[in-house]
Amino acid sequence: MKTNAFLISFFVAVIFILTACPYQSQVPIDVPNQKIDKTIIGKWVKNSEADKENPEYFQISELDTYKYNIVKFEYQSNDSTYKQTKYLTHFTKIEDYVFMNMQQDGEGDFYLHRIDMNGDEFTLYELTDNIDEKFASSEELKKFVEKNMKLSFFYNKDEIKYVREK
Repeated sequence: MKTNAFLISFFVAVIFILTACPYQSQVPIDVPNQKIDKTIIGKWVKNSEADKENPEYFQISELDTYKYNIVKFEYQSNDSTYKQTKYLTHFTKIEDYVFMNMQQDGEGDFYLHRIDMNGDEFTLYELTDNIDEKFASSEELKKFVEKNMKLSFFYNKDEIKYVREK
């Protein structure tokens, strides 16, 4: 009986680790000050699902000079509809790295990702949720990101590629 309880606990822990979320911050890395990049506007399909009938995708549009509206569409097979999650997003550039500051529905904590653009595809890297530090200001967070952004363990293991739908 103890073996079954141990196995169940082990599998729950593994599932929790494998479904890690990006680091969440009460402040963005920086205020919106990077102008909109028109090359990212459009529909972006998750590369691993590009051949599926109902793939996961992002629809990215311009909100204003510095911000994007991003809607993530995830297909729900149980009711044959897409679940929509809306984000208000702005980019922060530090050296050659670009970070997304994503706020669900424009409220609450910021989800932080690094984005690497390469023509008609981009790769998202989630900042690791293993960061214990909390930041009172964007300036403090930006210094922390700048110090650690080149370290591989600063990001969750899974990188997600998206391709532009033509």
